[in-house]
Amino acid sequence: MTSSQFSAPPIELGRAAAGAVRLLPLRPSSCPSLAAGIVAMEPWSVMNYPAETLAAFLAGPGGGVSRYVVSVNGDEAGAISVRHPWLKGPYLELLALLPQAQDQGIGSSIMAWFETAALQHGARNLWVCASSFNARGLRFYERHGFTRAATLPGLVADGYDEILLRKFPLGPA
Repeated sequence: MTSSQFSAPPIELGRAAAGAVRLLPLRPSSCPSLAAGIVAMEPWSVMNYPAETLAAFLAGPGGGVSRYVVSVNGDEAGAISVRHPWLKGPYLELLALLPQAQDQGIGSSIMAWFETAALQHGARNLWVCASSFNARGLRFYERHGFTRAATLPGLVADGYDEILLRKFPLGPA
């Protein structure tokens, strides 16, 4: 894991339907299995995103990046990556929960932590990006107070648009 000043893990997010949720440092040894699970899901599966490429991203160095494994009762249930600083606030460059961790409020807990940590660091904005065809992801971010800021053609893969979303002002959605 590479880290920024954004937050120091472990981070306790509380309890979800499946149990205790924590954000832990992402170890390079976890990256291949997490990447394989993530690319099997939409939106990555739609774009045929290679697991090896995602694993390298998760394990790779990066200034100003904090990467975490989402742990539910000690089991790896997903990954997140936060870039900070980025355009006067943090950018949630990856939020991926494996199927067993979805629809339990874990994503909402992560978004609450993301905003609270941003406010503690004096952020003005929160940023996320989602594929234009990822209606579920776009609805999730919009429910959390994000609005569409730009369409970015070919950002992740040729032939696909990404939607950049911004939350401003910060505070409850």
